[in-house]
Amino acid sequence: FQMDLLRRSTAGRLAEVFGPDLVETDRWNRIMGFDPLSAKIFARLPEDQQAVLKAYSAGVNAAISAFKALPFEFLALNYRPEPWRPEDCLLVVLNMAVAMSWNTETETRERTATVMRATLPPQVSTFLLPKTDVSIDRMIGGNQQAPLPVEALAELLQHSVVRAGLLSDPPPPRGSNAWVVGPSKSRSGHAILANDMHLDLSVPNLWFRAEAQYGQVHWAGLTLPGVPALISGSNGQVAWGFTGSGVDVADLLLVDIDPKRSDAYLTPEGSEAFTTRTEIIKVRGQDAVAVTVRLTRWGPELEKPLSGKPVVVRWTALDPDAVNLNYLNLDRVMTVAEAVPLFNSAGEPTLNALLADSQGNIGWTVTGRIPRRIGNDGLSPCLSSDAHCRWNGYLAGEDMPKILNPSSQVLVNANQPMNWADRALGYDSAPGSRAERINERLAALGRVDEGELLALQLDTQAGFYRYYHNLAVDALNSLGGRLNPEQQALLRYLQSWDGRAETSALGLPVIVAFRQLLMDRVFSPLLSSCQRIDPTFKYQWHLADQPLQQLVSARRPELLPDADRYATWDAFLVQVLEDSKNRVLKEQGVSAIDDLRWGQGDADPVAHPLSDALPLLSPWLDMPIVSLPGCVECVRVARLGGATERLVVSPGQENQAILHMPGGQSGHPLSPHYRDQHLAWVGGLATPLLVETIHHHLDLMPALD
Repeated sequence: FQMDLLRRSTAGRLAEVFGPDLVETDRWNRIMGFDPLSAKIFARLPEDQQAVLKAYSAGVNAAISAFKALPFEFLALNYRPEPWRPEDCLLVVLNMAVAMSWNTETETRERTATVMRATLPPQVSTFLLPKTDVSIDRMIGGNQQAPLPVEALAELLQHSVVRAGLLSDPPPPRGSNAWVVGPSKSRSGHAILANDMHLDLSVPNLWFRAEAQYGQVHWAGLTLPGVPALISGSNGQVAWGFTGSGVDVADLLLVDIDPKRSDAYLTPEGSEAFTTRTEIIKVRGQDAVAVTVRLTRWGPELEKPLSGKPVVVRWTALDPDAVNLNYLNLDRVMTVAEAVPLFNSAGEPTLNALLADSQGNIGWTVTGRIPRRIGNDGLSPCLSSDAHCRWNGYLAGEDMPKILNPSSQVLVNANQPMNWADRALGYDSAPGSRAERINERLAALGRVDEGELLALQLDTQAGFYRYYHNLAVDALNSLGGRLNPEQQALLRYLQSWDGRAETSALGLPVIVAFRQLLMDRVFSPLLSSCQRIDPTFKYQWHLADQPLQQLVSARRPELLPDADRYATWDAFLVQVLEDSKNRVLKEQGVSAIDDLRWGQGDADPVAHPLSDALPLLSPWLDMPIVSLPGCVECVRVARLGGATERLVVSPGQENQAILHMPGGQSGHPLSPHYRDQHLAWVGGLATPLLVETIHHHLDLMPALD
């Protein structure tokens, strides 16, 4: 069922089994055209990769035919799975490309930047759309922080008619943590990899444990249902793991319609006719929905225009030459140096790969296809007719960024750029706070073993919020003896925070809400002109904290929001803080500030996709609801997703390796293995990567030709 959901999701065929609520999801996937794309990709694969997918599909179909009873989800939804096609494996690969290199924020980012650059003074848009993170500057050297444009900001503030409501705080980017330490940093004298990949939590879990031995190959790690490859793990010689790269592999283009022909658009070479594709979305219980998609040489037209022009998307995942299954060859690589070119040749999704080998080598590189842009930074759309604004192929493998065996014997990636070359590749990278914390702890720990690296994966220090904590406490302290009893209680509450995101933590709920509300009330008045140009405009930027902190720390009186109401910045900050407190109290249904704790009212569901439709069965389908330690900016990520696995392994020392994941290995809720791994994942217990005791044995015999 999980495999069927993955292929249906990418093909845009969920509504036919789940009903009208999924029509819009299907519509987007149909516009992208992943189903016909999968056939084109398959036709371009090497013969050996095609043969693997054909054999895998034959095995899946043999299993479907052998079922005496279908998995319960098919019975509940009253349908039978269609035969598995080799192309369906590629739909699963494309599903991961969507998860890691495109989401609604990808499109929103370019729309936001386009409106701001067209509306605001250049120095203001540059300030509010920083491309670099100061914390990453500290890690790789340099400082590219834009100056505070006081006069231009003051002018915007003076003419503003908006006080709040123009901020859309982006959800955290899809990410992960991964790091490798060399022999001189480990207690065993061997290189070690640690990797925890952050995605939506669900039942069954996205990944499944696997261990295989054939010929001279013995590998163990994680597999993805629908793809016959080891995703992350160790083959005994090399271990590897992934994080989201933040590389920008998708651009919007503004289409110049041919003034002489409405069914054609202008290219650098002249007029070219649109082609069309009609998609029929079947909807359970309702009439089918027809979607007509206009296509250009670059990609499909999106439904929402920009700056009065049609918009099309160019994305590496829509290029059939940019997707392959070169990962299939990872089972036999012997060294990091041998693995890096293979990763560089792999297609979508575009990821960071962290590697360690049994000889003590460590490395980092990037996978996927990375466009070479000419005349554009990827933040604002090109015009379809502009010959000087385009892609010029992809980076060659030898030009892909990479680091091998650094003198520090440590490589850390938590979705941040790794060096100056990596930084120039995109704007979806995460703030550097998690990476800073990991580097800080590794430096303090000295030599480490697998257990200590698992403990680091569970670290809940929330230093990202320390600035806002100090800002709030200082604002209250500025009142001195004028604090009223409620403000005194709030000050004590904030001072109780210990800097961590444990479920019992005091202070943090209000601090997080304070940051969000402060950002809205500081930035919205500066952006009212953007709303006049685009009524749907919302400011969303993954590094928005940087200009916010720079502006607030300056305390310039001419930049004080709502200055006719507040005499000082401290008065403004206290009001924002009190409003934040009241908002959180209301949301959590709590009357006393001391009852507000981080784990309260924010449980992290790990749910089956059918549990909402079958609420009486949800206690059997879902994992127990618990509040987990951590936050979106902690090493231990929690809220809005989390660690779908935690792996720590030294290649060649797999008997010491650790792997745990939510849920269990079985997809059947009555199986004893449906949830038997979950408590170890919740509690951060070290469960082994390798099978220790065999309870059941299944021989898989290759079919004879």
